[in-house]
Amino acid sequence: MGKSGANKPMTPAKGVWRRFLVLIPLLVILVIASRAYIRGKISTYEVYGYQPYTGQDFSAKDVAMGQEGIVELVSADLTSLGRVHLVFHALGDGHTFVSVGTGSESEMWSLSVKDNAIIEGGVNFSGWESVHVCVCVFFGVATALFASALWCLWRNAWYGYTMVSCGGGLLFCLFQFSFFLLLLLRGSMIDFADLATQIVAMADWFAMGTLVPMAVLAVLVSLSNISLIRHEGFRPVNLLGIAVSMFWAVVNNVWFGRGTIVYDILGNPELTVIVDTLVSTAITYGECLLLSTILCAWLASRHVPNHGADYLVVLGCGLRPDGTPSPLLAGRVDKGCDFDQTRVAAGDPPVTFVPSGGQGPDEVMSEAQSMANYLSNKGVPQDRIVLEDRSSTTRQNMAYSREVIERHAGRDVSELQVVFSTTNYHVFRGYVCAHQAGMRVEGMGSKTRAYFWPNAFLREFAGLLVTQFRSILLAYVVIAVIYGLAAYVLIFV
Repeated sequence: MGKSGANKPMTPAKGVWRRFLVLIPLLVILVIASRAYIRGKISTYEVYGYQPYTGQDFSAKDVAMGQEGIVELVSADLTSLGRVHLVFHALGDGHTFVSVGTGSESEMWSLSVKDNAIIEGGVNFSGWESVHVCVCVFFGVATALFASALWCLWRNAWYGYTMVSCGGGLLFCLFQFSFFLLLLLRGSMIDFADLATQIVAMADWFAMGTLVPMAVLAVLVSLSNISLIRHEGFRPVNLLGIAVSMFWAVVNNVWFGRGTIVYDILGNPELTVIVDTLVSTAITYGECLLLSTILCAWLASRHVPNHGADYLVVLGCGLRPDGTPSPLLAGRVDKGCDFDQTRVAAGDPPVTFVPSGGQGPDEVMSEAQSMANYLSNKGVPQDRIVLEDRSSTTRQNMAYSREVIERHAGRDVSELQVVFSTTNYHVFRGYVCAHQAGMRVEGMGSKTRAYFWPNAFLREFAGLLVTQFRSILLAYVVIAVIYGLAAYVLIFV
């Protein structure tokens, strides 16, 4: 007989991250292709003026160059907006300045040539648009991979922190893919510095775009906590939503003034930009994970198993003073009974109920025994009720229920179909704890008051941060390296 957590069955989550290994050869291919394209273009370089040219006419004679023999002017004309458009070709290694106009209306470009490659200002070069295309392709493929992983987990009802991580990655990559694809289609960027600037600013755009929805969410969470305290009494855990909302407000105030704060600490404008970028990226990634937690918990609460089961675990909660189930607990039992009757009507065999819950210090009997009595009164035979009366937490509910099921069935839980019933806001937590106990389950939720939901979302988000800390940190490090390098290129190169 396997112990709780042992002999875990193969799950949809096992190997879900392996599909992302394709990003490594993809990145190599994109780098090679982009480099080849750039090498084919880099000996010729185009520059565009930022201000309309105010002279009567414009031609090559209006272009002045410093050191000769570095670049040659291939063409000089004006765009439809009246801005200067120059095309140069490399001649030999060196550095030169190119200028147009005189006085305050003049424009100047610094051009360097090395190994037949023209670089302007140390950062801009021909063929840079291939980098933009590669960014779109990379994030497009990453978005598709996250979507496929999320679809696989959802189709197999594998709700949990792996699904939340996939959802957060999907939101993060989808925003970036959409953002950079829009810029590519608009053709609004004129050089690599523009692209680097947009990469650095991406997190800021996301944070500003989600400011209003997150503010609304913070208000709703706070209001729900007030209702929760009024109906359920004052407990520190019932202040979770208010505490998180206040923290979010402080973070956003810091975010809007972060440039000044970081500069006051570092005293260096270049490092300020880099640190500022990393902070904005962390806020963006955190918001994606929070939104994913809400989405996944909501999906879990809506799930209804479409097949029968061998065992149905009913998760316990509080009892009335006389030992009868509270309305919340009765709703969980009724939900399980309705499921059983529906599946029996469809031709499936009846389930064996596993009421799960120990006896609290203020309870006259165990929650499991109270549920068993309730089931008996509803006409469920005693031979279809197996008690688990030791647990005091959801994690113990699942772990001890596994032991009870395996002992009763005489075989490993991986060979059985198990479902569980709880309140809708608690379904996601049930999945997480069942997976930790090594059980593949499907859950269902009974309806309850809306003010329970926000605290449940935040609790699961906190659980995600604690249990998946290493993987979240690793993902953030990868993201931070990308955006940190973009900021470095923009400032120092």
